[in-house]
Parts: sequence; C-alpha cells; structure tokens
Amino acid sequence: MKRELHWNYKDVFRAARFGFSAKKMWTMFLGILIGTLLYSIFAYLGLLASGLTLQEIWSEFRLIPFPWGIPLTLGGKILFCIGGILFIITYFLFGTAVAKLTIQQLKGDEFYEVKRAIQHAFKSGKASVLAPIVLIIVIALILLGGVILGLLGKIPYLGELILLLAAIPVIFTVFFLVYLIVAFFVSLFLAPAVAGATRSDTFDTLFEIFSTLNDENWRFIGYEALLYGVKTVAFTVFLYFTGRVFAIIYGVLSLPWLMGQKIVHLADAALSYLPNLTFPNEWTFQWVSRILELTRTDLILYPPTTPSLPWPQAILGFLFGILLYLVIFTVLAYWGAMHWAGNTLIFTVLLKKKDDIDLLAEPKETEATPSPTPTPSSTAPETTKEEGEGGSEGDSGESKKPPEEDQTKQDTGEAKP
Repeated sequence: MKRELHWNYKDVFRAARFGFSAKKMWTMFLGILIGTLLYSIFAYLGLLASGLTLQEIWSEFRLIPFPWGIPLTLGGKILFCIGGILFIITYFLFGTAVAKLTIQQLKGDEFYEVKRAIQHAFKSGKASVLAPIVLIIVIALILLGGVILGLLGKIPYLGELILLLAAIPVIFTVFFLVYLIVAFFVSLFLAPAVAGATRSDTFDTLFEIFSTLNDENWRFIGYEALLYGVKTVAFTVFLYFTGRVFAIIYGVLSLPWLMGQKIVHLADAALSYLPNLTFPNEWTFQWVSRILELTRTDLILYPPTTPSLPWPQAILGFLFGILLYLVIFTVLAYWGAMHWAGNTLIFTVLLKKKDDIDLLAEPKETEATPSPTPTPSSTAPETTKEEGEGGSEGDSGESKKPPEEDQTKQDTGEAKP
C-alpha cells in the first residue's frame, strides 16, 4: 500500500519509524561490519608501518584502532587514510541500498528484498560516491590554479601585473569555490538518497544536488536540522533500552545463588576487548560521554583490563566480546538507517516542491489505440467477393437481379387482372 506523505517538514519525523526496520538495520549492519573490517585491516597495516608491533597494537587498540595522537609515518598515514576512505565508500553504498528500500516502501512494496537493494546500490549507486569525488576534484583544481597564480605573482614586476589583471576573475572564482564546498557537504547527505531513489548517473545526481542547493536551500537546512534532532532522540531511546536489556541479564545472572562472580568476570573479559576510544577533540568526547551516561552505557568508554581466567571462561569471554561488538554495530546501524531513510524522505519532498515530480506516483499506463474506422476503399474487396459469389450462383441458373427491377416486375404483375 502506497504511503501518503504530507509533503512538508512533518514527513521528517517519520525517519525514526522508517529507520526502525529489520531490513534497513540489517543492511546498515552489513555496511558497518564490512567497512569496519576494511578500516581495521588498513589501520593495523598503518600502525605496523609506523613501527608498532602487533602486541602493542592489540594491547592498546584491540580490534578497531583509533590512532588519534599517535605519531605515524607517511606510509602509515596513507594506509590509515585508505582505510577511512574505504569505510566511507562502503557506508555510502549501503546507505544507497537503504534509500532504495525506503523509496520502495513508500511506493507500497513492503517485500522488496535486501539482496535486490544491495545489487541496485553496487550497480546504479556508484553516483553516490562519484558525485562527492567529482566535486573534490574540481575544488582541488581551483586550489591548484590559485597556487599557480601565487607562483606567477612572485615574478618581479610582471607578477604584480598578472595579479592586477587576475584580481576580478579571482574574486568570482573564490565565490564559486565556496559554492562548490557547500555543494560538497550537501552531496554527503543527498547523493546516496538521489542514487537510491532514482536511477540517476553522476551527472543527474550532481544536477539534483545543485538544484536543491539553489532552489530549496533553507528547507534543506531546516529539514536536516530537524532530522538530526529526531535521530538523536530516537537513538538515545534505543541505546537506553538496549543497555537495560544487558543490565537485566547481568542483574539476574549475578545473583549469588546463580552465576554470582562468574558472570562478573565474564562481563569484564568481554568489555576488555573493546577499544580504548580516543577522540579528535574534547567536544566530541563530551558529546559521546554525555549520551552514554544518560543511557547508562558509559562502561564502554572505560574498558577494564583483561582478567586472568581459566581457558574455558577466557574463550567464552572472547566470544562475549565479539557479541558485544555486534550489538554495538546493531545500535549504530539504527542511526545509519534513520539517517539515510530520513534523507530519502527529505529528497522526495524537496523534489516535489522544486520540480513538481512525485517519485511515489505510479507510471501512467499507455492507453490502447482504437482501431481505425473502416473506409469504403477497405470494404471494396468484400463487395467484389460478394459479386463474384453472385456470378457463380448465376452460372447455376439462379442469377441475382437488382432489387429495383424485381420490385417493378412485382408491381406490374399485381396490376394485371
């Protein structure tokens, strides 16, 4: 059944509900899992290239390294950046799949498969990645032109003349550069939604990004701010109840007449496999810690040291640690599902407002063309055929006569006595 929209800001509130879907969360879970594995591999390689040993990396970062503040060599920085880029690409591609699932759900197709959505993302969703890359390349070329102009300005006497002649074009170019930078940030929100909701290539995706930036800029900013508030509230609630589930399990199993201290040691062993999180700045740390404290899940910020346990409990503690990672990925998948479902709703509404295009409308069926009315020329062969048949009957002694002649003879016969 097709979903009816309000075609305004009210539809943004549906992001929490549309994101809370098993198919969308599973899709984002796969994206986060694959992206994290790729990132961890290259992060480990980067740390190894910077002189750290595997034991040092494991003891400091566990499965997912966050080497903020760690001195890295040039090769280590390159490998670390490659891992981050691969994670972003994976996140965008699977976000495109979530956008495809969302638009199909809005159209009424509740049974659209995750497999088909992922296939669509890898086949037609390349624009979600290429559109921001194209903008980055153009921005880099403009900056390179500025560097070349600065080098030309160092030429004695001639350099001043070049700068004077290029002053006005440079001013307009810088304005255009700022415009492209803003468009790049818009593409980070809309490119996967455009690629998932439509079968657009890179050019079409860029066109929709620039069109939205030009025609619906304030609506876009307002809707994104509203979506961020919806995501924060829904994510906090979901994280709180997830934490309460584990708190109930832990509270029951830690009773003295059940597992008691055994479950305490297993919980400490599981938490010890979480990475020691480091943050790029104090603001990020305060924001994350405030949400975790509010939801009573701040234990993951301060993982304990690995306790010394018998080997059966050590193995079970390791498996619980892996399970804890999967639970964290599931919680993060809800955030991602809300994000891309919400941006798909935003793009659908903005496209209707700026271009009067309804992505949810069913394609119009082509009406059957009525058959042409027979003309006298088309019936001529039939008449000829009938005359031919009449000729045959005449040969057998039963020739047909014109109706006027028969009627005249009949009248004449009736007049005789």
